[in-house]
Amino acid sequence: MKEKFYGAEFDIPDLMIDKYIKDFDGLSGRGLRHEVNMLRDSIGNIFDVVAEDPEMLHEPEYLVDFIQAMAMKKAMEKHGIFYDA
Repeated sequence: MKEKFYGAEFDIPDLMIDKYIKDFDGLSGRGLRHEVNMLRDSIGNIFDVVAEDPEMLHEPEYLVDFIQAMAMKKAMEKHGIFYDA
């Protein structure tokens, strides 16, 4: 899946998104609100750091973390738990 972030386009592997969809199955409605919020905040922090210094994505380890965060965000959106109502 192609995702844009601050004008740059990234390829997020569908298999990675599907893995997180399975991993996050059941998070909604199980009384894990604190854990979901912590995960959501961690993903947001990664995006904030990259927004402040996009050049860091030229380093492979940061790029991998960013791609994983994007996949987690997509999986959480699929489950309806990335955004508060």
